[in-house]
Amino acid sequence: MKILKQFLSALVFLTIIGCNRQDTVITVEFPEQPEVNTLIYSVPISGTSYLGFSDTLKRSETGKFELKMKIAQSSFVTFWSEVSPRDHVKLLVEQGNNYYVSIGSKKNVQITGANEVGQMLYMTLPNPVSVFEMGFMRETLPDTMSLISAHEIINNLKQSELSKFKELLDEKKISKSFFNLIRKDRDCYYASVEARFSLIKIYRSETIEKELLENLKKIYEHYPPNDENLLLSSFWTDYAKRYIEDYKQFIQEDFSIQNFQDLMKSGAIYTHFSNEAKKYLSGKALEFFQARHIHYTCIQPRSSFEKSLISLFEQFEKDYPRSEYTKYLKPYIDRIIEHHQIVEQPFDKAILFMDNYENINTLTEAIKPLQGKKIYIDVWATWCAPCIREFAHNEVLKKILSKNDIQQLYISVDRDEDEQKWKNAIKQYHLTGIHIRTNNEFQSYLMKLYSAENPHLNIPWYILIDEKGNIMEERAKNPSQLVAGEKLW
Repeated sequence: MKILKQFLSALVFLTIIGCNRQDTVITVEFPEQPEVNTLIYSVPISGTSYLGFSDTLKRSETGKFELKMKIAQSSFVTFWSEVSPRDHVKLLVEQGNNYYVSIGSKKNVQITGANEVGQMLYMTLPNPVSVFEMGFMRETLPDTMSLISAHEIINNLKQSELSKFKELLDEKKISKSFFNLIRKDRDCYYASVEARFSLIKIYRSETIEKELLENLKKIYEHYPPNDENLLLSSFWTDYAKRYIEDYKQFIQEDFSIQNFQDLMKSGAIYTHFSNEAKKYLSGKALEFFQARHIHYTCIQPRSSFEKSLISLFEQFEKDYPRSEYTKYLKPYIDRIIEHHQIVEQPFDKAILFMDNYENINTLTEAIKPLQGKKIYIDVWATWCAPCIREFAHNEVLKKILSKNDIQQLYISVDRDEDEQKWKNAIKQYHLTGIHIRTNNEFQSYLMKLYSAENPHLNIPWYILIDEKGNIMEERAKNPSQLVAGEKLW
């Protein structure tokens, strides 16, 4: 009898859970962009919002994107297309409701459905992908401003925004749950802004002032990163990252920049932050932080193949054996495992390093051994994400260069301490051709060549050289342009 009661209780519990996870239907249309065939959307795992945990949806026969989601609580869902990956539309969705989103050109968005007036109002608010991208911080909150003045401005901005939603709530144009999530989102957003303001002051000063740390302490005590309500905001990831990786480090008695630099060089910094998170976060906040920490580190060019991430992921699986985040992390970890298998192999015979490259100081010296052939130069670095993306076109590029009897030369601007990472990347991306890694003098030379008035270097940078060693194209076409059919010269 007792077993039967336990079974019935469990059945009732599962039924309740099932009822709470009602279908939420979202229809998205790009009426002016028929070329959009794939919609990308963030998945609100336990209500969390992070663009890195996303899925894709193909256009239906109706020409629209029909998305059905089972959610247990109000959540933010962000949409974007493969055609315009930086044009995001964020929707606050509630269980059991229907929404229609029309995304026109120049981000002309119309939203109809539940809380539609509130949805459109939310579209007008400051809503960067990352708090670090906020241009208004430089204009509205210059780092010369006092903490008191900054706090007043931030609080006034937040209250002004929330008062508009309160009016809609009083007029019953939005639901109470919609209003509550907006309030938590703005709390997290402006807490991130204010924390970021103090941190900028710390970064730009020679010493860590006690006043700045006290201000950060007040912010984090008033809006605890462990608060699962704040977790629903898409700005929580920035907020928690700065809390763990900056504030909690600054207040430690033995903190020093040198220790951090040593951890970075050894690759132990990622494990360090994971362990630090376990001291200050718990429950859903800790699980989300750890998942996001692994993912974010995996997608950074400087750390994308760090071997320590494999161990972090294995520990994550042990700590959270049923985590919904795991499936979004595993492909990156599999890639890291594959990378380390690749770099253990010898170099391909078609990968060559120019003799005495460490002592080459000018482009003239670099191309001298190759005179007699046209040369396509790729100036790149292992930490340059756009450089890495261009490597996806290398197979077709090689055919184009071979057809035109053009030699390929790679010039890396990686630092001396990253030499092994440079050589590993050459293996990873199978960069057949001739390679040079610049010394400081050669890099300065390239910066002046790129821009004599304001010496700097934007990479990837491609240069086309003729048979006599003269520059034919100082800003040559990149591989993706050539593959798309544009002419070499």
